[in-house]
Amino acid sequence: MGEMTLLTTEEKELLTRAANLMEEILESLEIAKDKKLVKDLKTALQEVEEDKAKPLDELIRELNLEKEVRN
Repeated sequence: MGEMTLLTTEEKELLTRAANLMEEILESLEIAKDKKLVKDLKTALQEVEEDKAKPLDELIRELNLEKEVRN
């Protein structure tokens, strides 16, 4: 029978961070495959750079979401 080895706290943390990073990479790849979403994100970023974006609190008021979104 083989010898069982337990992971140190540091090794567990490293594995958790690696798993989280892999999950983020997979999500990024899914987004990159969605051409419409990529286009929409680029448009949104361009609007922010051109100072065309609305402040979040203004958007919340416009959409009447004050009750749903509490600061």
